[in-house]
Amino acid sequence: MVELWHTRNEKIYENAELNFEKFKQTILSYTKACGIRMKGPKLPRNGQVLICCDGASKGNLGNAGLDFVARNENGDCLGESTGGLGVATNFLAEVMALVVAGEWEVKKKYVNVVFSLDSKVVLLAFSNGKIPWVVMNRWNNIRRHIPRISFTHSYREINFSADNMAKKGVLLARGIVVYYDDKPYFLNKLECEDGIYFRFCS
Repeated sequence: MVELWHTRNEKIYENAELNFEKFKQTILSYTKACGIRMKGPKLPRNGQVLICCDGASKGNLGNAGLDFVARNENGDCLGESTGGLGVATNFLAEVMALVVAGEWEVKKKYVNVVFSLDSKVVLLAFSNGKIPWVVMNRWNNIRRHIPRISFTHSYREINFSADNMAKKGVLLARGIVVYYDDKPYFLNKLECEDGIYFRFCS
């Protein structure tokens, strides 16, 4: 952003000639120095379903929403959902995204599921059986119906479709959950396994 600001000022105040190629190369060099290159999310094996879950809240406590995106081994979208939670913490939003996704899986009769989350706290809690009491019964019911459940961590930068949908959930009223049988029209694209994504660090 600083480089863009300097370039703008040079053009406005010094009437400098712009060199877009030089500007582009400068930005790319900053990207290499300050970013981590990542490949897209690993798609599930044959017969598995990948569920990318996310929760969001405007403030922590604040209006919260949840989302999940389900994909098969070919990367096709099997379904998506976004929902409103009312006022909640970000942790609870992440937990509820996982539970709502699990209940959807039960209805669809999937038996081999990989949950992908960007919240390490929620991931560790569910991996170690330290389930929040508020969802304990619902999670136990999910476990009874889905014999094979595994978890994987993904950074927000390669979980952007779920992240965007969760932000839409923040705008929904508490208890409203909208399900889609395919990728919604307003979601431009899904993450690509062979895509290159950047996580910027300071």
